[in-house]
Parts: sequence; C-alpha cells; structure tokens
Amino acid sequence: MHDESAGTRNWLRLIPTVLDALDEGQVLVVDEIDSSLHPMVTARLVGLFQSGETNPHGAQLIFTTHDTSLLGTMLGDSVLERDQIWFVDKNAEGASELYPLTDFKPRKDQNTERRYLAGSYGAVPVLGDFAEAVLGR
Repeated sequence: MHDESAGTRNWLRLIPTVLDALDEGQVLVVDEIDSSLHPMVTARLVGLFQSGETNPHGAQLIFTTHDTSLLGTMLGDSVLERDQIWFVDKNAEGASELYPLTDFKPRKDQNTERRYLAGSYGAVPVLGDFAEAVLGR
C-alpha cells in the first residue's frame, strides 16, 4: 500500500464509504473530493451517485472541490447539472457564503467552467495583494 500513489490510496480509502452510502441510500459529505484523484476518476465517482443503476436508493453526494473540470463536460457528457453546482465565497466580514449557479440563470449552451474561471460567478481567489506581498512588488 505504501508504494501506491496518494490518489490511489485516497480512492481505496474512499470507495468503501461510497459503496456503503450507495447501498444504504445515505448522504455522503466529502471535503476536497478531487484530492490527488484524476479528474476522470472524480467524474466517475460523481456519476455513481447520478445513475439510477448504481444508486437505486437515492444516496446523495455533497462535496467540495477545486477541480473546475467538473463544471464542464467530460467525454461529451455534463458531469454536473446546473442546479447541482453551488459556490462558496467570503463576504466582507470574512464569513463564507454559499450560493447556487442557478442564481446567475446560465444558459444550457454556456461553458460554465470557462465563465467560472473568468470570474463571472465570483468565488475565485483574488491574488493581487497576495502575489505582490510574496513577490515583493
């Protein structure tokens, strides 16, 4: 097991919990679901919860991620539906606020990943002051 990559070890630790949730119709909450996992593995994991065949008991998956590819399509299919995407951003007091993509009324033909990375939905890091402090500029 020590010879396996961090991603393989994370996957092996996560899969029993995933299978239990699917078998029992439970809610599974995972922080940083994409940690050391290939984007296609993460998308497949999400897909297990979206398929009636692999999720006959209606289990739910709630997760955080920094993997923006999950906002787009993978192998021609959308990974997440628009109403399944929520963002977290800090307000003026420094508290985290949660808001759905649907607040922005995105069209089906819009590239959600590209628009997110361009800042259209907020919840992107502001690196200006940080970068200046680190680089001494």
